[in-house]
Amino acid sequence: MRVVFGKRLPFFLALIVLQVIVIIIVVIWTFEDSSGFIRSIYNVLVKNPMVFDVFNFIADYADIFSGLVVCVALYLLLISLRKYHRDRAVSRLHNWARNGVVVLAQYRQEKPPASSSPLDSSEELRLVLDRLIESSKVALNDAKYLGGEVNDKARLTVEELRIVREKLADEDNSLFDNLQRLQHDFADTMIVAFELIK
Repeated sequence: MRVVFGKRLPFFLALIVLQVIVIIIVVIWTFEDSSGFIRSIYNVLVKNPMVFDVFNFIADYADIFSGLVVCVALYLLLISLRKYHRDRAVSRLHNWARNGVVVLAQYRQEKPPASSSPLDSSEELRLVLDRLIESSKVALNDAKYLGGEVNDKARLTVEELRIVREKLADEDNSLFDNLQRLQHDFADTMIVAFELIK
């Protein structure tokens, strides 16, 4: 629960306790004429006039109290769920972009020297690009959910990623010029997502 509600958890728990108290009061009020445990609780309440006045007040307006408690609890739940989904989307998008930066940096650092054909390591690059493209589906959904600049950056990154993948399929050596741009696009997306974390 703390993951979803965060700092709002104590307020939500207080509302639940308040609702339980209202339900108990309504049950005691409804079954006051019965014999047994509920009747003995009612008799204890009658002995203290101030407590009994509060009891009667809550019993009289139980439907209003319950309605207010439920509305406030639902409102807290709604804003907490929205914040939870937003934070989760930001975190996943940031991790995806950071992973793209790291994987491409590693590949570019380890790629064959200029004297040999860059496409000699095309199978390794194809695997890297396929993994990034596969994970980009979730990243695009998260970016769309977040909207704004981060959505634009993520879409641009995925578009560049697909261009590089197509050039690799066509065995076009110019794709290695695009790799640096792609790495920068991933870095831009990561930075914008990081700003949303703060």
